[in-house]
Amino acid sequence: MSTAPQRRLASLLVLSAFAPTAWTQETAAADPAQVIVSGTSYRTTGTKSDLKPIEAPMSYEVYGNEQLTARQADSVNEALRYVPGVTPESRPTVTIFDQYTIRGFESYRNYYDGLPLQYNGLWNLAPQVDVFATDSVEILKGPASVLYGSAPPGGMVNQTAKLPRSRQETAIRARAGTNDLRELGVDSTGPLSKDVDYRLVALVRERDGQQATTKEERRLVAPSVTWRIGPATRLHANLYYQDDPALIPSTPLPALGTLRQAPYGLLAPDTFAGDAGWSGMTRETTMAGWKFEHAFNDSVKFLQNFRYTKARGLQRNTYNNGLLEDDRTLTRSAYFTDERQHGYVVDNQLSFRLGTGALVHRLLAGADYQKLRSTVGYGDTLGTDTPSIDLGNPDHFLFDSAALPFDFYTERHAIRQSQLGLYVQDEIRVGALTLVGGLRRDRYRSEDANASSYAGSPSAATTAIAQEKTSGRAAAIYRFGNGMAPYLNYSTSFEPASGVDSLTGQAFKPTTAKQIEAGVKYKSPDSRTELTAAWFDIRKQNVVVNTPTFNQYTQNGEVRSTGIELSWNQALTERLDFTLGLTHLDMEVTKNALDPALVGKTPVWVADKGASLWLTYTPLDTLDLSAGIRHVGASQMDEANTAQVPSYTLFDAAAMFRLNRTWSIGLTASNLGDKRYVGACHSAQNCWMGAERSVELTVHARF
Repeated sequence: MSTAPQRRLASLLVLSAFAPTAWTQETAAADPAQVIVSGTSYRTTGTKSDLKPIEAPMSYEVYGNEQLTARQADSVNEALRYVPGVTPESRPTVTIFDQYTIRGFESYRNYYDGLPLQYNGLWNLAPQVDVFATDSVEILKGPASVLYGSAPPGGMVNQTAKLPRSRQETAIRARAGTNDLRELGVDSTGPLSKDVDYRLVALVRERDGQQATTKEERRLVAPSVTWRIGPATRLHANLYYQDDPALIPSTPLPALGTLRQAPYGLLAPDTFAGDAGWSGMTRETTMAGWKFEHAFNDSVKFLQNFRYTKARGLQRNTYNNGLLEDDRTLTRSAYFTDERQHGYVVDNQLSFRLGTGALVHRLLAGADYQKLRSTVGYGDTLGTDTPSIDLGNPDHFLFDSAALPFDFYTERHAIRQSQLGLYVQDEIRVGALTLVGGLRRDRYRSEDANASSYAGSPSAATTAIAQEKTSGRAAAIYRFGNGMAPYLNYSTSFEPASGVDSLTGQAFKPTTAKQIEAGVKYKSPDSRTELTAAWFDIRKQNVVVNTPTFNQYTQNGEVRSTGIELSWNQALTERLDFTLGLTHLDMEVTKNALDPALVGKTPVWVADKGASLWLTYTPLDTLDLSAGIRHVGASQMDEANTAQVPSYTLFDAAAMFRLNRTWSIGLTASNLGDKRYVGACHSAQNCWMGAERSVELTVHARF
């Protein structure tokens, strides 16, 4: 980080820390959706204010750590299995990134404690935070650019960190299970002194990957402290270090053998099209940051959220070039990506509370800035001297990695990206009516300098993006006395687009989207029933489209997504409750001037329907039993919709037995029936198998 930003950040901290004010000691009401900031107050993902999700005019899903543990979730990908509006785990066997769609639109970025996990959006080095170090996972549906800048229109996922507590407590988790799973985790928190609390989360995990010869390994440590500097000022400092010596990259399979019978039959769920001598990815991530919080008085508060990220990753992998005429021999190319990145992001928020009685304004003014520098080395054999594989009788030990000609095609990238956003939001409460309005102006800059070589012939090019965009939101919710609350929401989003329009010669503008959402929320007076039903219409515009031969590009494409979602949490008795999720989605390409044959088609990755049910029963005070069923509807095999990926239905189960106050034993199973299914396809050459059955035994100790 340059010295100028350091001086500016230090000045903000000094000015805020010594402001002569008084702090009113308020404790946020207990709520499973709250996001605690520095142990004093909370701000939700959707509004960056204290407006609870049940009171907000937008769709939320919130899952706590205990729920995620019961559902056997180690990643965001797995945490979204029971979320309405989400098509989860598009590539279930891949662990280097999380891929899913929200309301039909692919998401490529997760957030951690309100800040993006920095990623250049172009290559493979994407930081991930393990669910063991996560307090909750929040899913905000619909455009979020008004508070976060560039983002996909379907929504966003925010993981909240485990924060220090003032009560001493230590939890130890040991797990063993299928695929030779071995894991040990420690979570300890408590006071270091009267004004300082700590938390330490650490984990070691190893297991075999689902695909033959692949492996997963993870080591993480995440210490944090909260310092109550004074009655009006607090500082939360945190460090997150994660070493992944073995990750599983995306190695696709052809549709013949996955979706359709091949001459040798159907491929098994553990089929691997790569080679043991050239597969896997290593990744190391370090993130350090702080949350600084200061109250000038009861009505004016300041929050600064800062994080620095440094990461590196080396991937060795293959992709396929299609089957030979025998329909079993898969031709392959081998490649590597060697990536480094470092950057920082800071979000400054100043909130005001104005008015009393029936009319109250909660104003939020914010400025955030993020900067990322990346270097990428890429080498590809382009099929030259690369052994093929017989999928009917695979041999995963064919490569001589020293002999592979990775100098046949190479790329070297130096990527610089930055985004500056200024935003305001007014949250108005007039009796039972809450109005939320916001505007944001973003300035996005990107430069990608590439030096490449093909068969000994070098070339160089630089791609630059300089774009600005204004995003907005207007929403309202009215809470009736019986717990019913209808709401309306209009919001917009944008994503940067690189390149030049072949028809006009002009640089592309940002891709934009707008959403209209109407819904109703209900929370019964006894809190036993909580329900959200929503209808939405999202139109993504200024989409870059191309001719089938990719020789022309223009920016007049449009994709429309409409759907209905239902989320219902119900306590039937004191010992029995359920969570129900339903989704119906209609998505299609509505404009494409360069390839009109795609108009009316459904994009890939998107399931047309979804349904899930999770039941929890406590027959004894010492025993919890859970069972779940999840259905994911059919999706398209390719953009031309020439074939479908069939729907699938899976069963899960979990049990927890508490031996005493210290010890408990858990047993979980996902895909209990070990159903063979295909997660998704992108084309006839690129499909990914679904996750096979996983059974895990967990021993918990808490003291």
